[in-house]
Amino acid sequence: MSSTKVLEGSGQSPDYEGVAAEGEAHTLRRRLQVSHVVCLAMADASPAMAVLLLTAGVFQVGGTFGVGAMLILSVVVVLIAMCLGELASTYPSTGGSYSMVRSALPEPLAWITLFNFVTQGIVIPASLLLGIPIFLKNLLPWITVPNEVIAFLLLAVSGAIAITKVEIGAKVNIAILVVQLVVVGLIVLAAIVAPVQNPVDIVFHPVVLENGQLVPLTLGIALATLAPAFNVLNGYDAVCGFVEELVGGARDVGRAVIYAAILASILITIPLFAGVIAAPDLVAFLQSDAPIVSAVESALGPWASTIVNIGVIAALFNAALTLQMYFARGVFASARDGLWPPAIGNRLAGLNRFRSPGWGVAALLVPSAFLIMMSSLDWLIMFAGTMIATVYFFVGVAAFWSRISQKHVHRPFKMPFWPLPPVIVVAFTGYALITQTTDFLIGELVLAGVAVGLWALSKLWRKAAPNGTEP
Repeated sequence: MSSTKVLEGSGQSPDYEGVAAEGEAHTLRRRLQVSHVVCLAMADASPAMAVLLLTAGVFQVGGTFGVGAMLILSVVVVLIAMCLGELASTYPSTGGSYSMVRSALPEPLAWITLFNFVTQGIVIPASLLLGIPIFLKNLLPWITVPNEVIAFLLLAVSGAIAITKVEIGAKVNIAILVVQLVVVGLIVLAAIVAPVQNPVDIVFHPVVLENGQLVPLTLGIALATLAPAFNVLNGYDAVCGFVEELVGGARDVGRAVIYAAILASILITIPLFAGVIAAPDLVAFLQSDAPIVSAVESALGPWASTIVNIGVIAALFNAALTLQMYFARGVFASARDGLWPPAIGNRLAGLNRFRSPGWGVAALLVPSAFLIMMSSLDWLIMFAGTMIATVYFFVGVAAFWSRISQKHVHRPFKMPFWPLPPVIVVAFTGYALITQTTDFLIGELVLAGVAVGLWALSKLWRKAAPNGTEP
């Protein structure tokens, strides 16, 4: 059991030793309202990107059951949000999922969570920014600059915004989010203007594509569809990364993360459903690399392609920026907790003149830039789904065990129906993990092994702390 005891409302723990001594230099300021953090989470969930790009793999695996899978996942997401809300209010740290797990479970599991958590902040923004030039060149064919160069420049721009005052990043994200809402609204309009498929059949009589023919869905395929669908409806947890900057803090974070989960479910599932309704030919739809895009263009005409391209570009940049802001705070929290050697930790735990974790952002940008120059990120992008499932698995375990092992801890927000939500979350994410392909499971074992190895190694520099205290 971790010895960490979180100071209520502070976002810090007593074993935050030498790094914490400087006080305000490592304290984030409360400048965000609930509406701000919910919008930041929506930017991370990125409805336009989720519906237009990420759902292609879901339809390829599960056919029209992609809609049913998202409806099921919407319920699971709210249960995950309940777990996140209680843990974030009980242990209000900007470290998000990592801090929650560290406060309730043995520390090696917190290191595994941290590595899965932060690695997403390196891989996913790089992949998102590499996708922008593809749509930018569709919109402006005269652009001949290499995709990697464009992505690198966008990485620099997003990084520059991420290190400024948090409310500036929030306002930029909110503005871009409005563009995304126009795009998902366009998808719903396509279903209203040109409905083709029967909504009842889509939900209750799903079909899959097999050898070019539509055949009824089987239970095995339905279960296999849940794991890729898990990657589509994600990002609402970003609320927890801004808890130390949220006015109201622990008191309001519980309801904020549930609002974000419900809103993300609505903004992704409804346009997804609408896109299938507007599909003129299900065979062509399920064979397409961008099925929702093709359905919208078929329903509304070629002009819709321009709007879709603009929306996707906005969504990709929006998500990359929010992820940099979110995961940089996880890096900052881990350094503030004293996990890294002092020479590194003192830098990463510092705030710049904007009161933002500038070094935390830099720690993500440098490896992201390296990955962009590699250009091929396909395996890492798909592996991100395994990392997400791993993080939520440990969040579910922490939400269950915290109530048992820390009965007297004050909980500003208590999830309803405990222990049902964490039990379902652990079962669902556990299933998603064991159904991953062998290469992803090996990748996760390697990542976990490195995390545990560094945890063991960290005892050397943590014993050498000025007060000689070992966590």
